[in-house]
Amino acid sequence: MPNTAPEATDKTTQVIALVAAFNSNHELLLLKRPDDVHCGGLWSLPGGKVENNEMPLQAAVRELSEETHLKGIKWRHLGKSSHRYIDKTLHFLLFVCFCPDLSNLAPESKHAWDRLDKLDSYSMPKANQAFTPMLQCDEVREYLESL
Repeated sequence: MPNTAPEATDKTTQVIALVAAFNSNHELLLLKRPDDVHCGGLWSLPGGKVENNEMPLQAAVRELSEETHLKGIKWRHLGKSSHRYIDKTLHFLLFVCFCPDLSNLAPESKHAWDRLDKLDSYSMPKANQAFTPMLQCDEVREYLESL
């Protein structure tokens, strides 16, 4: 697991921790981005900017809690990807976790739990589309079988 985030050199470069949170039915949590934000109206994984002096895993745990009020367990780093938009470059670190208790679920936006083979039916930001193959790899299947 990475100990530090890639260096963000200016305000147009951001390091983002994304969370692939699964429930006991092996369904993935997706959040619909508010209309008034970058890539508004599209579906995405919980996550957000890694703050100064914050470890990427800490950011992933914090973002999941802030955006959904869920606590994940069995955290693993799954992969990384970068995407350049016209106005910014985003460096993503993807983490996977299991959320055994959904009783505190209170997402800040519309949400859905769905199977991995249904991800193509959700409109996602171009930057997040790189993670679909990562989420459907053997490592994730083995992770889910171990829960």
